[in-house]
Amino acid sequence: MAKKELGSLEVSAFCESLAMLLAAGTPADEAVGLLGEGETAGPVQAAAQAVQQRLLAGEGLAGAVQASGAFPAYAARMVAAGEAAGRTEQVLEGLARHYDNQYRLRQKLRSAVVYPVILLGLTAAILAVLVAKVLPVFNGVYQSFAGEVSASAYAYLRLAYGVGWAALALTLLLAALAALTALAARGGRGRAVLAAAFERCPLTARAARQLAVARFTTGLYIFTASGLDADTALAGAAGMTGHKGLSDGIRACAARMEQGEGLAGAVGAEKLFEPLYARMLLGGARAGSLEKTLGRLAELFSRDADEQVDRLIDCIEPALAGFLTVAVGVTLLAAMLPLIGILGGIG
Repeated sequence: MAKKELGSLEVSAFCESLAMLLAAGTPADEAVGLLGEGETAGPVQAAAQAVQQRLLAGEGLAGAVQASGAFPAYAARMVAAGEAAGRTEQVLEGLARHYDNQYRLRQKLRSAVVYPVILLGLTAAILAVLVAKVLPVFNGVYQSFAGEVSASAYAYLRLAYGVGWAALALTLLLAALAALTALAARGGRGRAVLAAAFERCPLTARAARQLAVARFTTGLYIFTASGLDADTALAGAAGMTGHKGLSDGIRACAARMEQGEGLAGAVGAEKLFEPLYARMLLGGARAGSLEKTLGRLAELFSRDADEQVDRLIDCIEPALAGFLTVAVGVTLLAAMLPLIGILGGIG
């Protein structure tokens, strides 16, 4: 058995390579054996060797994948469904795309969290130096000019200290929240809590739903490509959303299908997709190309979700830069105003 579960990118690489070898007519045990060869040991090689041992012992590909312990439970279930329907290659190709999208999304979200932590840390350091070192220098300058700090200068200095300390406290709070978010995202329970928070936040609600729609459509495509009926495919894809609002709509969709309505019609009636895409799905179903249409929609939704996440990430840098500029600028300006008045009086 493999020592640990593969990451999303590694699962994608394994599935894509295995699909190509199977499509070339290579038997499953030989194909997996080829993936396990190589001079450099790594998690993919270890997983391939674990799967090959099971295959050589007489197990099927799905059983070997599950018993290896190297693959997510969802991937193992999908391989089993594809093997049962005689469409293993198509399912592997779909899994490769799915886990590649998952990897790219996690990398983006990781950057969206790590970058603010670094920038907020630098901001906190700048503000700390400003409050602890720079402002006392201005205080000393005013005392050297007038022997004591005047009432107006004292008021400006109090403003500078107030703004500086408030900005520093806010920066440290934001940095702590970002760091806690990064730590929570590393665990399954933490990711669930964050997903629920993103779903409710007005700034991220749309992107969170689009991500859920993309995962749902991808799952629906993979299940359909594996030869499962529409009801079973819908039930399987429902577990991939992680979005309460969309899950409620999927349950209503399943209820409609139990009453005899088709998948495309139920999806359109419950407004799981936007009207244009719902009509596209309905047209594909009527033309007998539901699987192909689902594959195309999965690509479109994944691309749209990526763009929305990119827009959210792009907003972080200017917002943090603006906060730093305003905090430092206001603090320095408040501290320098008395000095400007003193220099004007001297002139």
